[in-house]
Amino acid sequence: MKLNNKGFTLVEMVVVTAIFVVVIMITGSAFKTILSQTAKLYKSEESNIEGVVGLEMFRHDLEQAGFGLPDSYQNIISYNEAQNAPANQLNDAPSAIPRPFATIEGDTTSGLSDSNSETGNTYTILSNAMTNTDYLSIKATSLGMTPATQKWTYLTYTSAGNVKPPQTWSATNFNNGDLVTVLRRTFQTGGGVSNQLVMNGANYNTSYNPAVLSGQPFTPTMPGDTFYFYGVLDQPATALRMPFNRVDYFVANPSNLTKFPTKTCAPYTGILYKATVDHGSGNLIYTPILDCVADMQVVLGWDLVDASGNIVSDPTLTGDGQIDTWTNADGTTFSSSVSTMSQATTMGAVANPGHIKTKLKIIKVYILAQNGRKDPSYTSPASIAIGDPGEMTLTKKTSNGNYNLDPSMLNYRWKLYRLVIKPKNLISNQQ
Repeated sequence: MKLNNKGFTLVEMVVVTAIFVVVIMITGSAFKTILSQTAKLYKSEESNIEGVVGLEMFRHDLEQAGFGLPDSYQNIISYNEAQNAPANQLNDAPSAIPRPFATIEGDTTSGLSDSNSETGNTYTILSNAMTNTDYLSIKATSLGMTPATQKWTYLTYTSAGNVKPPQTWSATNFNNGDLVTVLRRTFQTGGGVSNQLVMNGANYNTSYNPAVLSGQPFTPTMPGDTFYFYGVLDQPATALRMPFNRVDYFVANPSNLTKFPTKTCAPYTGILYKATVDHGSGNLIYTPILDCVADMQVVLGWDLVDASGNIVSDPTLTGDGQIDTWTNADGTTFSSSVSTMSQATTMGAVANPGHIKTKLKIIKVYILAQNGRKDPSYTSPASIAIGDPGEMTLTKKTSNGNYNLDPSMLNYRWKLYRLVIKPKNLISNQQ
């Protein structure tokens, strides 16, 4: 039997090799594309998760605005807030009723820096050719970072010689020594509620201890009285700097660049910070919330008129329950359905704690942030609208509501986060 020893020809080998190389190239290209798209998707989802977590914290704090704040004082009071600029621009007078919500319009934040933070870094408010970001402050007892700030209780009047202890809960009772403020709550004849800060002389707080409340100013002495206790600091703690807690939100860049992801973030961006005012020093304690933020704008919705369409000038009275006016952060620009509305009225509302409690209905916060990393194959729209229709002059006055991207920012994807909050502790939202 004769065997056939004939093999493959050179041409056949070349053809097979060429086919094999083409298949490998196609497979490799597809695999590279999959890896690239997976990396983009991963970075995009990483940004989304960071945004959801950080901004939910922001949303919670906005909803708490005004919780535990007094409307009046038994005696003359003196307190301090933030020690350094720019935060001290939003301090209320040492004897004034605190505002639940205070803002600095972005047009006036240019170049403002805090060089006295608890870390020693300097934090400079983001301001550049594209944007001037707003700065806002929230005040409430529940905004602190310790367990006591999430607690409250109440004490009702009982007849002499029959002292009733404060209401206790199953798992969230105060600890002895927690620093609390005490509000006497009364209902007004014409409607509404008044919260007066109970004081012992000039002292506006007390160390919580149910066993020694009897017989001192922090115990109700009249039928119908109810005293509410709000936690401000845990024990042991420094003396209170103010009868509430305060957090500020703003976009800034730290002087220590190791604290900023420069290799990841687009030019002209910063970090959205939550900054807590320390009771001991008055310095800000910085907590980064969201990286690579290009802009933050605040819009306020107000109920400034009554059912007859008249402007309500009394800060203790509410309007008709409907939003009739929208303003920017400081009230200097407004959009209103009321023909008689004026800048003096809107600026006065923003500055007055009574008007804020009785007439502020909605807080909108718009945050423009980078979504994922730089993608040379992608080109973003050159302008991004900030705000809902009708709000354009309230967010970006000089560019009709648009954030105009610098050319160096066009190869990044951008996401506009929109927070719409009805602060539930304001009288205006309790109608």
